Amino acid sequence: MKSLAVLLGLGISAVPALLMSILASIRLWILGQTTPQSSGRTVLLTGGKMTKCLQLARLFHAMGDRVIVAETETYKWCGTRFSKAVDQFLIIPTIQGDGRAYCRALVEIAEREKVDLFVPVASPKAALYDAIAKPMFPAHTEVFHFDEAVVKQLDDKHQFIQLSKEFGLSAPESYLIDSKEDLLKMKFTAGKKYILKKVEYDPVYRLDLRTIPHEGWQERVRALPISPSDTWVMQEFIEGQEICTHTTTQNGAVNLYVCSDSSPFQVNYAMLDLPNVSTWVETFTKKLNATGQISFDFIIRTDGEVIPIECNPRTHSAITVFYDQPLAAQAYYTSVASDKTYLPSAKSKPTYWLYHELYRILTSNGLQQAQFLWRRIWTGKEAVFSWADPWPFWFNNHINIPYQILQKMKAGVAWTRIDFNIGKLIVQGGD
Repeated sequence: MKSLAVLLGLGISAVPALLMSILASIRLWILGQTTPQSSGRTVLLTGGKMTKCLQLARLFHAMGDRVIVAETETYKWCGTRFSKAVDQFLIIPTIQGDGRAYCRALVEIAEREKVDLFVPVASPKAALYDAIAKPMFPAHTEVFHFDEAVVKQLDDKHQFIQLSKEFGLSAPESYLIDSKEDLLKMKFTAGKKYILKKVEYDPVYRLDLRTIPHEGWQERVRALPISPSDTWVMQEFIEGQEICTHTTTQNGAVNLYVCSDSSPFQVNYAMLDLPNVSTWVETFTKKLNATGQISFDFIIRTDGEVIPIECNPRTHSAITVFYDQPLAAQAYYTSVASDKTYLPSAKSKPTYWLYHELYRILTSNGLQQAQFLWRRIWTGKEAVFSWADPWPFWFNNHINIPYQILQKMKAGVAWTRIDFNIGKLIVQGGD
């Protein structure tokens, strides 16, 4: 019933969305389109289903680069495929087993298409395999991604906290948990609460932020899949302001940076000027001294202390705030990189995803909240839609998502939520 209701809603809204895309196309035809002068470079991106891939494709295209996007069969109708910024859209194997077929497909594309730069827009699962594939790429392809050992260390929630401490930075209490019995016997520090997280990324468990101890917490722990082969982390619960950042770093230097409010399900981004956060990030990246994309989640205590919660060695959706700054693509070119740090422009509007906001309006508690959400729509920037590149919005929301819903219905697989930002349905055990 949930799937049918969503399909009905998306079917109804598809008509005005289609008319808007047609209107934008007519507008482009009347005004004429300018084609950027070719740079002679070819850029390969993955993760086509995600808005952050579309954003990077548009940035590189504006710099005159030829953009190739690779994605798996499940997301073959993603909006990015229909962007004018994308020269080629290619289907690659899903990651299975040792991931060899996935890695080899990327390398073959780089060889065949003479790719100059590979920038993985990775899912949590793909980030490691992109790193494994890195040394396999031909010499003419620059891979903008951390090495395998660095990805493993940063992606491990416990190891990341330990590394932060080694770098002399603030960090919360953190305990590696591989036994339910040991956790049930643990003596908690009086007055403190803790959060349980899987070490391996999980799209469903990550949203369960109940603190322990709480009434009935033992039953909850017994139901969790905690084992030596499925380890968890117990972190000190920190109260304060939730913040996320995204950074492009080359050999420890910060070349691109954005800081925004955050939450467990964040689909709104606007630049925040928080010197204590940027200082923490600059210190960490300098000491790490590597090249890649790195995103952090923080809690800022009421006294201003910055506490890291976790690190993701991959692109963050907050990069959508660079929609009006094509030169930001230069943060990925080692051949032209300088000491410059690209920040969101002062004129950039906060980004949002329209259908997430409309759902919030429909389920809002009262007129005041609904008015606030409407103001967000009228004063912000829809992250996918562009008058200069209109079709990704229609295909992402009205072809890609319905296609996935129908596939899940056919397979009898339950889904918990739609994430229009990353262009997919959230399912238990997903990527």
